Amino acid sequence: MKTLDVKIRATNPGQDQGLKSACRIFISKDALIELTGSVEDGKAVTVVELTEDGREMSSPREALLWAAPTKLVKVVQMSEAFRLACGFSIGSEVRICFSPGAASVTEAEEIVIEATMPSKDGSVKELDPDSVAGWEWFLGRHLVHVETVFPGLVLKKLPGPGPMPLFTVRNVNGSYTGLGRYSDKRTVVKIARPGDVGVEATEPGKLEIENVPGREEQVKELNRFLARFTKPNPYDAQPNFSGLVVHGGHGTGKSMLLDLVAKTGWGTVHRIHFKDKLPEVQETLTRARNQQPSIVLIDALERLIDIERSNRTAVILALCEALDALSADAAAKCELPKVVVIATCLDHVTDVPADLRDPGRFTRDIFLPLPDETCRKAILTSFNLPLDPDTKATTLQDLSERTHAYNGKDLRLLAEEAKYIAFTSLLDAQQQQPPTNSLESQLQSLTLNKLDFNFNSTPAAPNSTFTSYLSPTHLSQARKKIRPSAMHDVNLKPPPIHWTDIGGQGSVKASLRLAVSLSRMSPADVASLIGTPPKGFLLYGPPGCSKTMAAQAMATESGLNFFAVKGAELLNMYVGESERAVRRLFERAREVSPSMIFFDEIDSIAGQRHGFGGGPATTGASHGGLNVLTTLLNEMDGFETMQGVLVLAATNRPQALDPALLRPGRFDELIYVGPPDLEARTAILKAMKSKRRLAEDVDVAALAEDTDGYSGAEIVGICRSAGRVALMKGLDAGAEVSGVHITMDDFRAAIDKMPKQITREMLQGYADWEKKFRRL
Repeated sequence: MKTLDVKIRATNPGQDQGLKSACRIFISKDALIELTGSVEDGKAVTVVELTEDGREMSSPREALLWAAPTKLVKVVQMSEAFRLACGFSIGSEVRICFSPGAASVTEAEEIVIEATMPSKDGSVKELDPDSVAGWEWFLGRHLVHVETVFPGLVLKKLPGPGPMPLFTVRNVNGSYTGLGRYSDKRTVVKIARPGDVGVEATEPGKLEIENVPGREEQVKELNRFLARFTKPNPYDAQPNFSGLVVHGGHGTGKSMLLDLVAKTGWGTVHRIHFKDKLPEVQETLTRARNQQPSIVLIDALERLIDIERSNRTAVILALCEALDALSADAAAKCELPKVVVIATCLDHVTDVPADLRDPGRFTRDIFLPLPDETCRKAILTSFNLPLDPDTKATTLQDLSERTHAYNGKDLRLLAEEAKYIAFTSLLDAQQQQPPTNSLESQLQSLTLNKLDFNFNSTPAAPNSTFTSYLSPTHLSQARKKIRPSAMHDVNLKPPPIHWTDIGGQGSVKASLRLAVSLSRMSPADVASLIGTPPKGFLLYGPPGCSKTMAAQAMATESGLNFFAVKGAELLNMYVGESERAVRRLFERAREVSPSMIFFDEIDSIAGQRHGFGGGPATTGASHGGLNVLTTLLNEMDGFETMQGVLVLAATNRPQALDPALLRPGRFDELIYVGPPDLEARTAILKAMKSKRRLAEDVDVAALAEDTDGYSGAEIVGICRSAGRVALMKGLDAGAEVSGVHITMDDFRAAIDKMPKQITREMLQGYADWEKKFRRL
């Protein structure tokens, strides 16, 4: 933004064309080039009056810049109409500001005009209400000849019959400082009487939003922030400007709060969308500063400054400059400018760059967490669901307890789905009844045109009567269809693996079952027995020994919200993204607890800090891995506050892990998952026997002995290979596939071809590591 400080002079007689050119201000051609970089007339600028010491003492007013026909030196020429509208005087010093992204004057949607009728005795009379419509039409016929309309413009000497009222433009598009062009097709002219605040969009509304069920504390904090712009603060003689960031997960109500602020009607609303180009962003910010009072709303800030955006740095700089300009206005006038700037994002720390969090920028934030049980009940109550009055309280309480991890949007979808299920149940029941049944009339008699039409889903007998109540069955069915969106982006639903699907490994199962039990006990009972319960569990052992299956079985049997990620997936090519993914993973798990985070192949991100991936710690990949490890260590240090969150990890290379990760307080229990013993191998083969077509000579006990030293995955591979051998033999002999059976010889042939991946040296390595770190 470029500025030019000049003094005001009156226009020459030949320059002043009355109302047609009232908003033009004239400067020398050299000054025009210096300020705008061209000699083009009609560029939009803002003008603000200065004090003797150079401070801005008025709200910026929009005007149009023109080259003067005569040479001017450090002066600007203004029409009398514009000076009076702005309150400027001849000889006053003003500052002209030009922004390269400033937009041209657009067509006005609404122009509000005050009208008074002077009388002979000097008093002022109001217009006859019956004549208002006619005067509005009359003004529209004359405003078409005005080049640009601005607040404070006095429309006098208009040709017309009889005594003429005095017309003064109050605002344009709700702004008291901006410009607009009159359009016969688009612009609406409204006449407001002096002091009339009942005319829509003529006076700023109250900058305060009403309470939102389930968000009482956040709304209270938001209103406290908004009050700074409307109420005096006796404790702050030098107020500092700041923007606000509302952050939280998807569906927590961020956009809803922005819309509520926009509906207050306090000022002109300017929205910045993530698809806006840089000039559009700059133009919006400039107009917001010039059209005070104004509200700037930026939804999804993280998308506007996405790391993949080519001009990301320029957009961030534009935001910083706009916020700094507002801070400078506050410092110059010792009062906050009437510009409210609110943005939303998912995470204030990771989505808002450090530059934008500097003082005077986005220094305040409000976090919208997922609603807890009490908030969910308040939200559900606000929907006015048609529930049986006798059981309504119990039903709402039960539903709020069962909708863990649901946000407000999820609850709204669940309510709508329950009503839809109830309605379709009624239709299905109707189709099952004879045509003579009264169901048709019952259906028509119910109020179907209201939002909350709901019916009992119990099939009706002939001549039965339906009730317009939602039943627990409807709600339960809706809950199965509408899942919490908080789990959509990182949740990996485990396959239905049960403990019975894993042969042997009794000690592993016992340890994990105890962990789940402890997470569900009351903290007082756990503390009285073992103190702080273990929160981290590391499964280590040779590959193919059911470590991942154990994690899946734990998730299936426990019913915990399950987050699964392979360690290598967190290593992102962008600097900082991997650490952000780790922080977001833990944050989400805390929000939807009770939950479990499972890190498969954790050694890929938690290697020892003296060298990652076999290379020196100074390599790029090593540095990225080090940052991820540091973030992981910091997050796991908070286990004492992570009620209901378990962390499970698996690795084939425990010796590669950083020792800091293995201390108590992080991974409290180190669980060895070794090769299956005889009992486990027998269980695996018996499970296979029930699903395969075997010959009578197959001896499971003998096969369990023959597969000693194989991992569980290798035993499954042996069974698969034996079936393939039997199939090929049968096809070669011309037998029907339905008559092929797997023989003992087929199994032995498969065993002979399957090499053992688990060596004695490998097992000895695990034993040596266990002596060093295992605690039980």
